[in-house]
Amino acid sequence: MKEHTEQHLDKLAKKVMQLSSLESPSLDFTAKIMAKVEASATSSITVYKPLISKSGWLIISILVIGGLTYGIFSSGLEGLGWFDNVDYSIISNNKVTEAISRITFSKTLMYAIGLCGLVFFIQIPMMKHYFNRQFEY
Repeated sequence: MKEHTEQHLDKLAKKVMQLSSLESPSLDFTAKIMAKVEASATSSITVYKPLISKSGWLIISILVIGGLTYGIFSSGLEGLGWFDNVDYSIISNNKVTEAISRITFSKTLMYAIGLCGLVFFIQIPMMKHYFNRQFEY
C-alpha cells in the first residue's frame, strides 16, 4: 500500500513539473533591486543624539551649583546639627575593617591589576575611535 501511494505521488509530482513553465524575471528586475539597495543604503544614516540633552545638563549644573553654594554659605551659620550625635567610631572599629586591613597582596598581583587597569584605559579610546569610524558613513 505504501509503495502504491509513493508511486502515485511521484507520478503526480512529475505531471505538475511538466505542466508548469519556467518563470523568468522582468527585464528591469536588476535595476529595480539595485534602486532599492541604493535607497536603503542612503537612508540608514545614524544620527548622533546625546543621552542627556542641553537643557538636562543645565538643570543638573544648576542643582549642583545651588547645592554647593548652599553648603558653603550655610555651614558657618549653623552647627553640624544631628551629625554631632552620630558615633562614627563604628565605621573604623569593627571586625570587617580589621579583616580587610590584614589582607596582603603579592607584588605580582599588584602588577597584574595595574597592567589590566592600564590596558583598560588604553582600550577605551581605541574602541571609541573604532566605533566612530563605523558610524561615519
